[in-house]
Amino acid sequence: MFTKNSQNLQHHLWARETNWRFGHHPVAQPAHYYKRNFYKSITPRLTIQNVDKPLAFLRKFTPDGSMLLAFAYEQRALEVYQYQGVGRVAHLLSSQKSECITAADHSLDSLHIRQQLFNALFKKKYTIQLINASWSTRHVLDREFSIFLENGRYVLLVSVAGGAILPSYQAYQEYPDLFDDANLYDYTFHLVDLHKGCISDTLRMEHDFIVLSHNHSVSVYGRTIAILSTYRQCIELLELDMEGKLQRLYTVGPYGSNLDRDQILAHQQMTTSTLDHTHSVPLSHFKQKILAFIYNWALEAPTECERKEKLKFFYKNFGLVERMLIMKMQLIDSEHILMRYEKRQSQMPLEMLEGTVDSVTKNFKLYVFYNITEQKVLTIFGQNSVNMLLMLRNFCDEFRNVRSLYSWHASSPSNNVYFRESFDNDLKSFPGGIREAAARANPTLPISAQNFSAIPYLDYSLFNYDHRFISALERPRLIGMEPIRFRDRITNILKFRVHLEHSSDTWQEYGMGTNPRDLVTFIFHPYEPFFISIQKFISRYVLNFHIYNTNTKVEP
Repeated sequence: MFTKNSQNLQHHLWARETNWRFGHHPVAQPAHYYKRNFYKSITPRLTIQNVDKPLAFLRKFTPDGSMLLAFAYEQRALEVYQYQGVGRVAHLLSSQKSECITAADHSLDSLHIRQQLFNALFKKKYTIQLINASWSTRHVLDREFSIFLENGRYVLLVSVAGGAILPSYQAYQEYPDLFDDANLYDYTFHLVDLHKGCISDTLRMEHDFIVLSHNHSVSVYGRTIAILSTYRQCIELLELDMEGKLQRLYTVGPYGSNLDRDQILAHQQMTTSTLDHTHSVPLSHFKQKILAFIYNWALEAPTECERKEKLKFFYKNFGLVERMLIMKMQLIDSEHILMRYEKRQSQMPLEMLEGTVDSVTKNFKLYVFYNITEQKVLTIFGQNSVNMLLMLRNFCDEFRNVRSLYSWHASSPSNNVYFRESFDNDLKSFPGGIREAAARANPTLPISAQNFSAIPYLDYSLFNYDHRFISALERPRLIGMEPIRFRDRITNILKFRVHLEHSSDTWQEYGMGTNPRDLVTFIFHPYEPFFISIQKFISRYVLNFHIYNTNTKVEP
């Protein structure tokens, strides 16, 4: 009889076939329960460094793992590769018993593997031209933005052009919270149908500023899409219809709805003159709702003393709140939005002129939960709110909008006891106590859309690894001096290593470690024992494959 800590592949196969749960009677369990331990025996234990790559920028796998998306080198087209599976290259790797084929290995066998591996694993399916030759040559695709819709059938991409556009006087009149300290660009969102290999729809947003890096200003929930305009300080709400078209719903921000906007602008045209430097711009819809909520919160204090303190806070920070900007937002569901307001950064802030700047106003943030249909602020939290921190800890998956084709979710403090323990230990390490911990952790909210990779090898219940060098969060990481080790969570047995190439520049020659500008990005397959690491050195990119190979043996 095998035990709970068995590392035997045959035992894991028996458990999956018979629904056997270690230490209990055979009972019906979710299918993913038996797949979890299965991945301990099938690991990407072989690293092939410096694989020959196409002239393109690899982006990510589709949610079902069937296709790999890449941007053409000129950043005007999308290239789609059909993934063939790890088994397709088993014959190429059958003679490899070591853990790594290094970049310095120039044997004929190693060179043959590097040259053939990418073409064996991936077959080009489509090349979709998104930017026509008739367009301005300044239009290029943003390589750090992509959002999947409809379970991966569609992918939303964006091209950008411009950078020297100045705000108009009409914009100051229409958008009271206008953020004019930014370059303006022209954006074109491209909705690509990956099943048909064509552009399904496009959406143009001209003379605007939208933060696109890592999907920062775009959030998705089901078929609803929200786009934050940092320049106009408003949120564009769209919906993907059944025919694969983007339908504009309405704009939220300066006004509660499009109907409110039309009525207010018509009234302004009848009662006010042309905008000039003496014109008083009213509060935006969001600001009015936020200030009203804070004022009512002060009035509802249970005691007179507490009421006076809260009213003092309201009047003291009225001007500060009035000048704050939405820097990030996300859809909690199709009707609720979480927004993070931050203090407007300028060369000469009012607090400096008045001599009132302190540690509180310097990092002043507000987290606002807003109901779209009711046009109502539900609640507001401060930058060091412990309640906000507890929400992040206990309901992290709700903020991540976890809905995928994968058999489990990326580990978080709300779904994994080991991750929660690590999270709690990090909170206890701050010398300022729970308030300082909240001030450090809360800015991770709102969470950018589709920024976590839900793969088995980063599951905290299965493996123990150094999250400083690799994690489910899709961000570039520093390259460590040693291979990244993955150990069994229960037995601490070494399961596999991730070997990365190191630059041979003066940083290493003089024992100074790695160059801080040398970074690595990982592209994970959602369920197969395979992932890609892309290393960025000062003057070149290096592509490494980490893949399962039966003959590779991991030395302790």
